[in-house]
Parts: sequence; structure tokens; C-alpha cells
Amino acid sequence: MKSISKNMMICPCCGSERSLAAQSCAHCQAREIGEPLVQPEYKLPSLGPAFAALFAVGLIAVVFVGAWLLLNDMKVIRVALVTLLGDSTLFTKSLLQGDPDLLRYRIFTFDAYRLACLLSFGAVPVSIYGIYLARRARKLYVENPLKFGGGRLAQTSLVLAACFLVLFSSAGISSIPRAIQNSRAKHIAATHSQLYHLHVQELQKFYAENGTYPQELEELGIALKDNIQQFDYWGGKINYTPTALLASKNSAPVFSNYQLVSPGPDGVMGTPDDIRMIDGVIVSSPENDDPITGFVTDKSNNR
Repeated sequence: MKSISKNMMICPCCGSERSLAAQSCAHCQAREIGEPLVQPEYKLPSLGPAFAALFAVGLIAVVFVGAWLLLNDMKVIRVALVTLLGDSTLFTKSLLQGDPDLLRYRIFTFDAYRLACLLSFGAVPVSIYGIYLARRARKLYVENPLKFGGGRLAQTSLVLAACFLVLFSSAGISSIPRAIQNSRAKHIAATHSQLYHLHVQELQKFYAENGTYPQELEELGIALKDNIQQFDYWGGKINYTPTALLASKNSAPVFSNYQLVSPGPDGVMGTPDDIRMIDGVIVSSPENDDPITGFVTDKSNNR
């Protein structure tokens, strides 16, 4: 980069060098029209840090309210319209005719809670960042009030960000047991589906062709020339036991019944969470177990 001496300057018109003492540029003849503008005596304080904190808080509020109103087939908006306008207008009558159960939805509580649980993964870190921005804006205002403003705005943003952090954190933490329960229920349903598949697609087919159930699942795979899935969702081996030996045909045993047993979530056979099927019917399953501990809960006394 070419250096410029203290007595020279760059012409703002053509970009060439010119002397500070010269009244005009020798290249483009541009002339000075007055002295440079003086700096103002008072400067307005900057509100940028305070507005940055407010933006973080506002982003959470806008996303939550927008999703709450527009998602779930806009049921919140429809319920609000029927509640405010009543059920006697043509518009609200058409809404109720299209959805007669509209006013019975727990739309303002359950949907808000469920949405808060879903958004907690993003709202919590944004709330923490909003607290940081608000504290920073407040600190700048206290240290240099002539340069930075928005002290009350920063304080308000700090309070709102802290409230959002508490609310969304509470919603996210409270949803963990329900998520564990839902995941457990899905895994149990997958194992049920696998046992039903063994019953309908393989064991019944083998029985129809041979008049008996096989002695072992390996025999079933060889006879059907198919790879039999012998493990449940959790990787535990499914125990197959033929029962009701009625007679012998050509010295071969004939079985008319069977049972399939999955070790269940704990992977240990003989515990309360085993999933048992007898002749195509699930007779025991941990669906009523406690979702956290895995112990069977006694619901016989519940009213």
C-alpha cells in the first residue's frame, strides 16, 4: 500500500493525491466548499445492546405464539373465535358443524404445554443467551450511561428471559417421564407385532401344513425356508415352548399348542416385564408397569 505524507490527502472526487493547502484538486478541479463539519456537542446513547436482548426474548414469544395459533389445524384460533363471537353466527355455526367437538378440546392448556415441551430444546438456550445479552446491556448502561442507553429495556428483557428459562425448562423436564413412557410403549408394541407375525405368518402356516407345531423355532425356519426372527426389540432371545402333546404320528410328537415368551425390557426371563403369548394371544405384558422403575403397578384399587 502506497504511503501518503502528512501534507497530502486523497481527493474524495477522483481519488488522486492532492495537497492539504491547495484549494482545489489539480486533476479534477474539485474545490472545497467549506470547513469540515464539527462533531455534535451531545450524542444520543446507543440502544443496540438493549434491543439485541429484547430481540432474543421477542423471538421466543413470537415463535411460541405463532406455532400455538397456526399449528394443530389452527384449532386455537377456531376455539377463540367461537368463544368470542358465540355459537349463533353463521361463521361460528359453520366451524362447529365442521368440528362438533371444537369447544371440548383442552386447547388453551394441553396444547400450550405440549408445544412448550417441544420448543424447550430451542427456547432454553435462546433464553440463556437473552439473559447474557440483557446483563451485558445493563452493565454497559451502568458503566457509561452517556454512550449506552436502554437500562429499563435491558432490565425488562432480563426478567422476561429469566421467566422464559424457568417455564420452558420446567416443561422440558416434566416431559421426560412421558417421553420415557411413550418410548417404552413403542418398544413393547414392536415386540407384540413381532410375536403376532410369528403366530400368523409362520407358526400357523407350519401347523396347517404339518398338523403340529414345531419342536423348536429352528425347525420352523428350516421347514419354511425362511430366516425366523428369534430376538425381540431389546435383543433378548424369544423363548418358544410347544405344549399339549396329544399323540404321536410315525413316532413324531404332535403339538397342538405353544407359547412364546420375550424377556422384555430388562432382558431377563422370568421377571414381571416378560411378554408372553399363548396360541396367538398376549396374556401378559408390562404395559401397566411403572414407566420409570419398570415395576408392575397394582391398579386394582384405583377408582
